[in-house]
Amino acid sequence: MIGIALGGFLGAIARYGFYLMAESRARQPKLATWLVNSLGSLALGMFIGAGSVSPFWMVGFLGAFTTFSTMALDAVKDVEDGRLLEAASYLGATLVSGIVLFSAGYHLLH
Repeated sequence: MIGIALGGFLGAIARYGFYLMAESRARQPKLATWLVNSLGSLALGMFIGAGSVSPFWMVGFLGAFTTFSTMALDAVKDVEDGRLLEAASYLGATLVSGIVLFSAGYHLLH
């Protein structure tokens, strides 16, 4: 449990730092969230492909690093603002990149 908590702490800090870096360069909060979730999918695929089922990394770090709730909030805001195509594109891009990058990471190390 301590390992998961420590991994979560470090994952949350890494997400925030990555978000600040991506946000300062792109000025697009959704892009930063998409990048974090995509990178997390790649990393998860690599861990599973390597046969490493580490609660510290998979549950703690990557659980805190990736952010489904922020993605959902961004999409709901788009829908509320009448930007249905943007919301659908964002959700679709997140889903497709997550699956493709997870698969790539898995097959890279499997």
